[in-house]
Amino acid sequence: MDKYKTNSAFNKWFSAIKLENLSVYSKKWILDYNSYRKKLSFESVLKLFLYVINEEKESLRDLSTSLINESLQIETDVTTISHTQLSRAFNVLEPKVLEEIFQQLLEKVQHQMKPTKRNSLYLIDSSTFSLSLKRHKWATFRKTKSGVKLHLNYCYMEDATMYPTDFTLTNAHKHDVTQLNVLVNQPETTYVFDRGYLDFEKMDQMHWDGYFFVTRIKKNTNVHVVATLASSLKEEILRDELVRLGSKTYLTANFRLVTIQDKSGRAFQFITNRMDCSSKEIADMYHARWQIELFFKHIKQHMTSKTFFSHSEKGVHNQLILTLISALLTFLIKIETNTKQSVFQIKRFFRYLLFRPVECWLEKLIPT
Repeated sequence: MDKYKTNSAFNKWFSAIKLENLSVYSKKWILDYNSYRKKLSFESVLKLFLYVINEEKESLRDLSTSLINESLQIETDVTTISHTQLSRAFNVLEPKVLEEIFQQLLEKVQHQMKPTKRNSLYLIDSSTFSLSLKRHKWATFRKTKSGVKLHLNYCYMEDATMYPTDFTLTNAHKHDVTQLNVLVNQPETTYVFDRGYLDFEKMDQMHWDGYFFVTRIKKNTNVHVVATLASSLKEEILRDELVRLGSKTYLTANFRLVTIQDKSGRAFQFITNRMDCSSKEIADMYHARWQIELFFKHIKQHMTSKTFFSHSEKGVHNQLILTLISALLTFLIKIETNTKQSVFQIKRFFRYLLFRPVECWLEKLIPT
């Protein structure tokens, strides 16, 4: 049994989590949790819910039934448990402990990838997860809807190297720009965000505090041209200018406005305080923002975030944090194997080889 656990793909995937290396607070919380639940330890719960998220199970009943699989029993040290017991165990999980596990994994990623000002961007955006109004009244944000927002900072180094970093969870009615101060926390780093975060005073503050940004301006933004920056422009670059934004009551510092034209003839305007890049590089930085949209689409469609197991605020937040933990676990496998396979393809192989010897999984990923 021990040999099986050591060599399974599932155990390899989960092994990046080191509960013994968590803080004193988290270890004490886990100890207390285990003392009240002899049958279902914290580690077993963590494995079960990472399994259910990764496997896109539709309900806790589905998870309970899945335990007829002897391999899953071996991996989790759980032979049988009811969906009501699973619900109680899930709802009392402490989000702070899960957040610390996420941070532990993030530190491992960043130690190996070493993002810098020159080789990475930080994409900021949010996505709303709809909830049942009847079951989640605490998350009401319209007369007929409930929902939560995941505000995310997503590190982008290249199309094959990107992963979630900082995040916050709020009610869906919370405006995106209110979370900018939380997500922007690394000076000399370039942050890319859409027009929903456009706030002249916050942009000025970022600029004076040593943060770089690239975003789009709204059509009705007042633009005051100070100077033209480029004497020769490529076909798709219409203008490259030094400007100030705002009205007579408040004008920003001098920023750079790059205007491009796409293949269909539409014009787009990007505002930035990066003066050291070409006009095309600025446009490419903003276009990279699409990757965070794809990540949101992925976790909604393929990681059970469209089905929430809990009616409580804590339970919903726990599920979204576990979803981000699952994403980092898979990305760590990508780093370790140096595979050219996408994270989605790694996950697909993992699903079919979950309880097979890890060699069966890795041979599909490691370049030959």
